[in-house]
Amino acid sequence: MSNIKDMTEGIPIRLMVRFSIPLLITNALQMFLTIVDSAIIGRLLGVNAFASIGATMGPHWLIFSAVLGINQGFGALIAQRFGAKDSEGLRKVFVTAMYLAAMLAVAIGAGCLAVNRPLMELMRTPSELIDGSVTYLTWLWAGMPLTFGYNLLAMTLFSLGDSKTPLYGMIVATIVNIAFDLILIMPFGIAGVAAASLIAQAAAMILCIRAIIKTGLFKGCGYKLDRKYIRPLLRLALPLGFRNAIIEVGALIVQRYVNEFGTEFVAGVAAAKRMYSLLMIAGGAIEAAVTTFVAQNFGAKQFDRVKQGLKDGLKLVIGAAAVIMAISLPFGRQILSLLIEGDPEQVSAVLDVGVRQLNLMSWGLPFLYLLFLYRAALQGLGNAFLPMISGFIELALRIFSAIVMTRLIGDWGVLMSDPIGWPFATLLLVISYFIVFRRVKKQNLQEES
Repeated sequence: MSNIKDMTEGIPIRLMVRFSIPLLITNALQMFLTIVDSAIIGRLLGVNAFASIGATMGPHWLIFSAVLGINQGFGALIAQRFGAKDSEGLRKVFVTAMYLAAMLAVAIGAGCLAVNRPLMELMRTPSELIDGSVTYLTWLWAGMPLTFGYNLLAMTLFSLGDSKTPLYGMIVATIVNIAFDLILIMPFGIAGVAAASLIAQAAAMILCIRAIIKTGLFKGCGYKLDRKYIRPLLRLALPLGFRNAIIEVGALIVQRYVNEFGTEFVAGVAAAKRMYSLLMIAGGAIEAAVTTFVAQNFGAKQFDRVKQGLKDGLKLVIGAAAVIMAISLPFGRQILSLLIEGDPEQVSAVLDVGVRQLNLMSWGLPFLYLLFLYRAALQGLGNAFLPMISGFIELALRIFSAIVMTRLIGDWGVLMSDPIGWPFATLLLVISYFIVFRRVKKQNLQEES
């Protein structure tokens, strides 16, 4: 129970910083794993294998982002019950979320396996890459229960104020993933890379299960699905999952246009997006901290603390964005060069593309971090609809950039498709937060009177 933290008492910025630090290290480890994983693929299997896995970024992130959004929705309700000191409701919500996660994992995994190759063909994946891409995705889709299970358990721990155990899980996963990469990659190629990822997730999930058992969350729960909580859970989870999915639908469309520019362009964009974890390193940590803080205090009906928490979160995201930009802009090429080895001329062409993509995303980082902040606040307040609408804005602008801007400015239109929607989605979320906050506070005062 020592890692569980009640964020309804204490100085908000201290609580969020303490919560964020283990998450920051977790994200740094994830970045390290991404770099090492990519370097192993690029150096041991070559540019074509690297590009084959890179070509799966669209469908992979679409499904992973949807799974993450669904579990964020589950976590928001868990945090609210924890903040409200509703022990019985907390247990019932958690158990019901487990049942829902299991059903969704089977349904999503089976659906993805059914459309795997047709989807990659629809995206015009180059013929020399498609078999490797399909192999990689097949393994990931088959392991969907592991992906769902780990994310639900980690999100539950975050909701209870425990950011340390997921860090320990990430340390274990990093060691296991790298070890099994080296063991499996030469005899099994791309399939070995995917299998190593799933084995690492299983190891992290076991550690999270042990931590949750120690919290006593399973005691007295009866392991029965409570129908009363199905609708509240799905009302938060499905819009957030759908929001993430529709953002990544734009990525699928963009990937189709990326593929048309050839293998070096595909590899360059893939290398830059592998470094997306560098850009996310602090933003993801702060987003999780703000979501947990707002949800717990919303559950406790402490609206002044919610307001103060957002002000402190604003200071954190502005400072973090500045630091990350100071790293990614001047040193982007050197970082990306760690990922690929091969013919010098081909590697140079890949890096030229990768640096352009990474720089565009880096300049958009302040908007992205503000988007994280206000999206987290809305989710903590129990509003999943408006974050979903922001996803539609990102989708529309991604498609516009890939289809229209590409005709006007060539491959720059494809490269701009990620950051182009961030400022507009952020504007919607900022305005929405103030409207929603005033409404829920007014409702609370009316209920008390």
